[in-house]
Amino acid sequence: MTKRMAGQVGARSDGKTHYRTSPLPLAAALVMIAVTCALGNWQLNRAHDKEARAARLQALSAQPPVVLGTAPLPQVVTDRTVRVTGRFDTARTVLLDNRPHGNGSSPGDSRAGFLVLTPLRISAASPAPAGAAGAMQAVLVLRGWLPRDAQDRTRIAPFPTPEGEVTIEGTALAAVPRVYSLGQDAAGSKIRQNLDLAAYAAETGLALHPLVLEQRSDSGDGLARDWAPADLGADRHYGYAFQWFGLAALTVVLVVVLGWRRARRVAAP
Repeated sequence: MTKRMAGQVGARSDGKTHYRTSPLPLAAALVMIAVTCALGNWQLNRAHDKEARAARLQALSAQPPVVLGTAPLPQVVTDRTVRVTGRFDTARTVLLDNRPHGNGSSPGDSRAGFLVLTPLRISAASPAPAGAAGAMQAVLVLRGWLPRDAQDRTRIAPFPTPEGEVTIEGTALAAVPRVYSLGQDAAGSKIRQNLDLAAYAAETGLALHPLVLEQRSDSGDGLARDWAPADLGADRHYGYAFQWFGLAALTVVLVVVLGWRRARRVAAP
């Protein structure tokens, strides 16, 4: 008796060949179909999430800006437009390395660079919600993008920081955008890979609002602020989903065709 991948061949009592089908190929095909369909759904969900956030941002942009003061905000303001008045704490500026121009919004521009983060010490006279306890000294501002020196990453191109009191307007983010990092950044270093808001507050001793302000208004510092749109990459996720569902469909076709051919061999006289 000779074993084959799809089954085993044997002789019947009437002298005709018959096939004893192994369930393993069918089980493997079913697993493949389930996995590829799950991956396709995952990619669809990612695309839908990005489109939903883009629609949410568009709806929130029609609302008046939230004015940030020294009192904690009584509600979550993520994705809302926020306005704040204060002075930049230049000495505590942090540069986040390995950030492409536009954070992926400019496919033709692959220049490496930094994201510039500087805390803004909020003016005591800034309006704040009534009845809120405690005091927030500052808010971390994601000011913009700065190109990096190709030969020496520590050679930072000069960029001006506004002096005196300024009013900044931007979008509230829940956290600082992150990239994959192999190690931990040294506390106090100016150039880093990532920055955790709570850890940075403990490091600097500043009472920071639990949000990051992605600056939209111009402050004359020369930094690029062509931020990536919220739905960036949705089309790519749809493409990936099509590929996974296509692979699942191909597997179904192969199972049907091979099963039909096997059935014809068994039925043959």
